[in-house]
Amino acid sequence: MTMTAERQMELTLPMVPDIEIAAARAAGNLAREVGMSAERIDEMAHAIIEACINAREHSGCADQRIYLRFVGTYQSDGNPRIDVWITDHGRGFDLAEARTRRQKLGPAYKRGRGIQLMEAHMDEVEIISGTAGTTIHMVKYENPADEKTS
Repeated sequence: MTMTAERQMELTLPMVPDIEIAAARAAGNLAREVGMSAERIDEMAHAIIEACINAREHSGCADQRIYLRFVGTYQSDGNPRIDVWITDHGRGFDLAEARTRRQKLGPAYKRGRGIQLMEAHMDEVEIISGTAGTTIHMVKYENPADEKTS
């Protein structure tokens, strides 16, 4: 694939069932454009789906919208990198409390693993949450070793 300039996409999606599929497809299309492999795209899509479901189910935002931004760039060695921001304007949450609650529920409980899944499927995950909403910034590298060198 020939390297081209940075690719960007911004979406505002309604919080309706299955909208997370549209978000994952859009990010996947951009990732394909910059040459990311199908396996890495699938992992990224899973994390995006989890983040969108969490926003829809837990944010309590009045505008009922999810704001997404995807940026595809290249590392210094030419390998693709995708940055994903998923934002809601909801009530926010306490990340430490959410992690503690998940641990208390135990492995038999089948829900509440969204943060763990995002962290398992992406190379970097940062969650900023407060009374004005939540933003999740995730990064996916074609070659994860690139994350420390570029």
